[in-house]
Amino acid sequence: MSFVNNQGIAIHYEVEGQGVPLVMQYGQYFPLEIWYELNYVDALQDHCQLILVDARGHGDSDKPYDPEAYRIELMASDIVAVLDHLGLERAHYMGYSSGGYLGFALAQHALPRIRSLILGGTAPYPGSDPAAETVWHAEQADRLATQTTAEFAADIEAFIVSQGFPPFSPRMKSAMLKHDLRALVAWHRSVVSGVPAYDDMLGAIAVPCLLYAGEETEEYADARRAAGAIIGASFVGIANGQHLEGGTWIETLKPHILKTVGHS
Repeated sequence: MSFVNNQGIAIHYEVEGQGVPLVMQYGQYFPLEIWYELNYVDALQDHCQLILVDARGHGDSDKPYDPEAYRIELMASDIVAVLDHLGLERAHYMGYSSGGYLGFALAQHALPRIRSLILGGTAPYPGSDPAAETVWHAEQADRLATQTTAEFAADIEAFIVSQGFPPFSPRMKSAMLKHDLRALVAWHRSVVSGVPAYDDMLGAIAVPCLLYAGEETEEYADARRAAGAIIGASFVGIANGQHLEGGTWIETLKPHILKTVGHS
């Protein structure tokens, strides 16, 4: 295991493969093992040096209980700290869901360190109903406060299976049981106070960008609109795609990812 200390928070990351460096961070509730689970590591490790990051509050990274510790600019600084630890001046970045939203924060706070952005399941615009989003995050925090980690992991697995996806592998189940629900509650409570919107800086993103989203998701239209606002950006829609995937999206995305990071 590899760790970097960023202002007192230990951030865990793993490196797989060889080639151009590609940092990868998934979204809320999922540790870095999800990239193995969804077949991205197998598909990309012969082309890229994959730098898989556990977001703070997830996996083997530290799990602070203070909502202030989850401010998005701090989470962006975790990515920069990983690059510094590896001696990398710049790297490509791929994120999904809240990990994708983090890419917009990197574009604002650390663009000189980013070679390209590959962002899925997200959009940089303010929510259409902030009050409803606040209620949802508060409800999630309240629910998590009453659960055990085993109950939480079982609920997440039951949900993905209900969507027609395979159950977790033993490796993924073990990783999910590392969650500390008090940290996830803190993450939700940090979001209740709002996160920045990044729609006003899209035209200034001067690196190659690939945005993607499932065609059946709420974020699809906004993700496509954002790609149109970023000079030279590409967009890929996943036919019949929901927000969670079952490990097949990489078949569609792989050529687009490799083109974005500089492979033909």
